[in-house]
Amino acid sequence: MANRGFDYEEAKLEGRAFLVPAGLQAPRFSSDYDVPPLPEGNREGPVGAAVDVRPPAQLLTVVPGSQVVQSSGDPTVSFYALSTSQDVSSDAWAFLMNFLAKYKVTTEQLDRAAGTLETGWFTNTAALDGWGEEDDDFQIRQRYLFSLKADPVRHGINVTAKVVEHEETVDGETRTTLSETEARRYAVRALNQFSLYYDQQIKAREQHKSTEGMGLALGFDNNDLSAWVADAPFDQVWQRMNRMLPRYGFTIKDSQQSLGWIDVEYDDPGKGFWSEIGGEPFKLEEGKYRFQLGEMAGGKTSITLFDEDKKPVKSDVVSQMHITLSQAFAKALAEQSE
Repeated sequence: MANRGFDYEEAKLEGRAFLVPAGLQAPRFSSDYDVPPLPEGNREGPVGAAVDVRPPAQLLTVVPGSQVVQSSGDPTVSFYALSTSQDVSSDAWAFLMNFLAKYKVTTEQLDRAAGTLETGWFTNTAALDGWGEEDDDFQIRQRYLFSLKADPVRHGINVTAKVVEHEETVDGETRTTLSETEARRYAVRALNQFSLYYDQQIKAREQHKSTEGMGLALGFDNNDLSAWVADAPFDQVWQRMNRMLPRYGFTIKDSQQSLGWIDVEYDDPGKGFWSEIGGEPFKLEEGKYRFQLGEMAGGKTSITLFDEDKKPVKSDVVSQMHITLSQAFAKALAEQSE
């Protein structure tokens, strides 16, 4: 009926009497199978054009061994370790933050102890559909709450997605409410795109195990603080940092390689510099900071940023800076190999 009009909405039950032709007896009627009247509370709901006739969104299990958690209220997928050496919990957290960074979505609130991460805005549908296009007449965006719950017994982790804020603008009119069905559909799409990204990262890791390179990803240091994780040994990262930091407005004041710290003073290099490199200005206040490097398992190195009071810089600033720093690490590597 969705593509044939909605005239049926005007249909009414005709209460014509049951006529018995002359010479025949009226049939006997029973009330055993009478259809009960519809309760008033059930009369509310979409009808006609408002009915969503799209097939229900389904969670994808593209990552080997992953499973849909059927008993969960919100869309949830379980990811399991693919080897005895894989720390699936650390991977899931790191992949999630880098998934957000890929689409330039900030981390608004992060509580690893509680297993929650609240995102900034996903603008339009390209990030979730892979095919969305810019449209001035149709703008849509959401913020999500991702929940990660470790399953140490089965060496896995459950990842749940939930819409916490929605804005949809069509021809200048903005709507901020979602039905339960719509909210679930968007949450499923977000979780599916994360699963695809998770799968890509697992495959890329396998492909690049034996290749040279220095990638920079979002993650955590050995103290569970938000950090950048360089895919290279400590000594290489130390040298890279000392070459790279001055170019991006960090004046090195003091350093101690044996302890892994570099004290700097940050002065924004200005709009001309950011325009030249095609990067986003750091959302970092000018002042004194410390970069703390640390050795990690697997030959990786963590880089944690502290303010003048030796307090870790907020995770949303760390995630925003990653966009430019990851490009800087890659460029430095390319220049070194020339």
